[in-house]
Amino acid sequence: MTKNNRRSSELFNLSFLDIISCGFGAIVILLLISKTGVENNNLNQVEDEVKILIELQEKNKSLVERKKTLDSQLVFLTSSENQLENEIKSIEKAIEKLSNEKRNSVESNSEFSKKLKNIKNALQNSNDNNERDIEVGGIPVDSEYIVFIIDTSGSMQRIWKKVMMYVEEIIKIHPTVKGFKIINDQGVPMGANDTYLIDTETFRAGAIAQLKNFSGQSSSNPVRGIISSLRKIKTNERTSFYVIGDDYSMIGSREFSKDLKNIRDLNTTISGKRKARIHGIGFISSEGSGLEFSKFMRALTQENDGTFIALPD
Repeated sequence: MTKNNRRSSELFNLSFLDIISCGFGAIVILLLISKTGVENNNLNQVEDEVKILIELQEKNKSLVERKKTLDSQLVFLTSSENQLENEIKSIEKAIEKLSNEKRNSVESNSEFSKKLKNIKNALQNSNDNNERDIEVGGIPVDSEYIVFIIDTSGSMQRIWKKVMMYVEEIIKIHPTVKGFKIINDQGVPMGANDTYLIDTETFRAGAIAQLKNFSGQSSSNPVRGIISSLRKIKTNERTSFYVIGDDYSMIGSREFSKDLKNIRDLNTTISGKRKARIHGIGFISSEGSGLEFSKFMRALTQENDGTFIALPD
């Protein structure tokens, strides 16, 4: 009995321990499972936060690039604005310059027209009296032949319409002459031949039309054209030269006093008279160019019985 009771007690104790052990293991397993779930949840949260951080970094990078682009555009716009302001100032200066040139042109044209009008009136009076004045309006017009010696350089091309107008007016103020011709400052004739054109309305109109496209090599020094023309005129021909230009370029270091002497000697007959009257029309700019031409032509016309007229370009 006692042995059976002891066995029963041992069996009970083992079963109880088994039950307890199993229960404790279950609790441990539950705890482990619960902890793993928490860790998984935390891992997922971290992954989500990392994704958000990466997205924020990408957006920040994009914003930085956008800012750089905007800064570049701002610099460009600022530069363009400054450039535009400079262009506006340049345009305003150009408009002011054109206004001044227009005003000066009107004044010069008015002055020249007055002189031409006086000459025409004087010519009309002299024709009525069947006489020809030796000098009217400051310009002698008793010549039988007229030679225009014109600077055809680039600076003159800018005012070529004025040149054409003055040439036409000068031809008109003269009574009927035997002939006229147009050459450049180098002595190159406007036409195919270096001969006088007969003074008719047709030839005058044709010469003015041809003058529109007259150009050629030019050194802005009329000496060669003057000397070339002086060598071709005859002593008994009453001739007038009209030298038109805006500059006088000295050849080398030679002073224009030597040019004046060469022309004076060539233009003087044995009896001491002048073969041709030499007149000058100079275009003087506001920048000061043309002053050398003005000085040269004043001296030249004074020595050769001519008249010099200075006009703003």
